Amino acid sequence: MATDDRPDAEDASTGDDSSTERSRIDRRQLLRAGVNTGVAATLVWGVGAANYVSSEDLGSITYALARPSPDADGTDLEPRTKDVPIPWQESLRLAFDAQDAIHDLGLSPLISSFVVPGSYDRPEASVSVNATDEGVLEQIEDVTSSVPIDLTVVDEIPPPPEQEADESDAYRVQDLDPERVPGGVVCHSERASGTLTPALFDAEDGSRYFATSNHVYGEQGTKEEEHSGEPLELRSDEDDERHRIGEVVRGYPAADTVQIDPVDEFRPATEIERAEPSTVIGQFTRDGLADLMAREATLEKIGAFSDHTVGEVQGVNAVTCYAGEICKPGQLVWGNEEDLTDGDSGSVNFRADPENPDDYVLVGGINNARTWWPGGDFTWGTAAHHLLEKHGLHF
Repeated sequence: MATDDRPDAEDASTGDDSSTERSRIDRRQLLRAGVNTGVAATLVWGVGAANYVSSEDLGSITYALARPSPDADGTDLEPRTKDVPIPWQESLRLAFDAQDAIHDLGLSPLISSFVVPGSYDRPEASVSVNATDEGVLEQIEDVTSSVPIDLTVVDEIPPPPEQEADESDAYRVQDLDPERVPGGVVCHSERASGTLTPALFDAEDGSRYFATSNHVYGEQGTKEEEHSGEPLELRSDEDDERHRIGEVVRGYPAADTVQIDPVDEFRPATEIERAEPSTVIGQFTRDGLADLMAREATLEKIGAFSDHTVGEVQGVNAVTCYAGEICKPGQLVWGNEEDLTDGDSGSVNFRADPENPDDYVLVGGINNARTWWPGGDFTWGTAAHHLLEKHGLHF
């Protein structure tokens, strides 16, 4: 998160009864039976897919897209595939369709919704919905078919408390090598501080860019071209001076991401400082993130202010309307509110590459915000797959 203009402040929950009452949360679950998976096998949800899914009942997903080597052209992405149970895969597709239909409704009481994949032995996926009015459920029912909906009614989300990160705690690049500027270190706009991502690639021409959260440049991340040409600076621990390493190309408000062109001799590296391993080779797809959740696998993060944290995926293909001026699709919900702090915005979440776990990592997405209200406990940001699908940018 940035040190000002922040949509992602700390948790406001202090255990105060009046605060809890103002932000009363009511959970209601609409369960529908008989999910139609479109496959020949007869399914009984909850029995355990491992008990009846044979090798013939496996389908394939592309769980990641990766470059053949860290220095490969950014236009060269190779699919990584794996087999998964067809019942899980088909239930996930229904949930993705339901989530898209909910988003298309544009309901004003909606503050977030995301897909919750099932596990491989309990494969039914659902959609988690947060809204300010339980009447939204009737409208959702008309478009979500047989997908289970878990509705949470939040009476009020208080404004985020204003706090400022202590920059003396930020991790600076230790020995600035212009030819290798890594992610995971503190970076600065003229207004605030954030965390630098590893190299971001243009899928069409392979160009490398610096990037961080768009809200680091102010106005709650709503700028598109107004900040074009503004500097990105890096402070080295070696000389304690700010170095101008790039200039803003444009911002993507709905993705809360800013694309920054390197200047002079500076070059973004496919590295995350202090991560082990540290070299980024590619990114998870939407299905790949769902697979991580199905297996209760964790993601990691290296932030310039809060350093290393680990947490499980909580939801994929999310739409969040908690922070900033606009709703944001293509979000990844993971971990808890302790996994991010002010100044960490722009950091990425990642996991070791399954095919090369000792050498490379795959990125899940950019971290932009965290919860601050009673009953909410997660971190969120734009998934890497969404950046590629909507803006032609990837890790």
